[in-house]
Amino acid sequence: MTTSIEELLGLQRPTATHKKESNNQISFSLLFFSDVRKDVTDKQKYEFVRDITVFGDRAGFTAIYIPERHFYEFGSIFANSAVMASYLIPQTTRIRFRTAGISLPLHHPAEIVEWWAMNDILSGGRVDLGFGSGWNKPDFIYAPEEYAERRKICSDWIPLVQKLWRGETVAFPGPDGELIPIVVYPRPLQKELNVWLLVTKNNDGFFYAGRQGYNVFTMLYGNNFEAMREKIALYRQGREEGGHDPKKGIVTLMLHTLVHESRDLVHKVVELPFKAYIKSSLDAHVQALDDNEGVSAKEKAKILDYAYQRYVKTAAIFGTVDDGRKVIDEAIAIGVNDIACLVDFGVDYSLVKESLSYLEQLISYYSNSQGGQDINR
Repeated sequence: MTTSIEELLGLQRPTATHKKESNNQISFSLLFFSDVRKDVTDKQKYEFVRDITVFGDRAGFTAIYIPERHFYEFGSIFANSAVMASYLIPQTTRIRFRTAGISLPLHHPAEIVEWWAMNDILSGGRVDLGFGSGWNKPDFIYAPEEYAERRKICSDWIPLVQKLWRGETVAFPGPDGELIPIVVYPRPLQKELNVWLLVTKNNDGFFYAGRQGYNVFTMLYGNNFEAMREKIALYRQGREEGGHDPKKGIVTLMLHTLVHESRDLVHKVVELPFKAYIKSSLDAHVQALDDNEGVSAKEKAKILDYAYQRYVKTAAIFGTVDDGRKVIDEAIAIGVNDIACLVDFGVDYSLVKESLSYLEQLISYYSNSQGGQDINR
């Protein structure tokens, strides 16, 4: 059991790094996922999300990614991503709003399209949706009968969401099992929906996402850069076999991010909150495992310390602008073309805001030397 948790947290020795391939394009987004701080109110957390989003809108970030979380303090302020987006949309002009992601089996496909069509209209067509199957059993009090087949349901329902988004008629069971054909209103501005699929370790998932023509949202849980390179290659192969341009399709990689002029300052301020963040994430995943009694407190502490050391050194954008470029160049070399910077992992808000000017310097290097992101339709 300890091994599986270590794999879950990505506790693998990194392999050799690779130089930046100058012909690749990279875009930058912002991700909100977790804020577990207990010294600020939920309202202050929402205001922080707003402030970071407004910064991203001004500074040229491509998108923000909004999660869906339920019934656990880890990320619980994001109970409904559509509501979160509707709060932020009027305060922005260009940044896109993406989900990372909607637990599709918890919702009716028509409900998802109704919510996000409204946001698409309000934002002027700046909505993209990412989907996952869900994993946390308590979440499925909303749809208990869907838990066992959640992965199949997610695969089957994404095409239904796409059809409804286009304005096609789809029939769903109504009272007494009667099939009722419906068209969803209001109609979104975008005729086609850009879809992301959340995939982390499953090679078949990367291939499937490519074959379906989806984009991919992923992270380094259980992976190092070299392992991720192989998964991205499978994704490109899947796109080609599915009749899609293998050079298109966006691979979004989540990386925890704090950039400052002082590397020592960054490492000092991230240690306690980031360890607390990892512990909260670890506890949530352990609760979801069938046999979690085999994980002792000592084993958890060992995993926690190793996970922290690994993330700081090899799997996060922590340090100076130059430190950040090394990580980003390695991500580009393996085929990543969008980096989602996760900034709400517990560091003091004032310091995060102070660090934004350095983050802006970091991404400006790439925006000045490379083209923008191509959103495939």
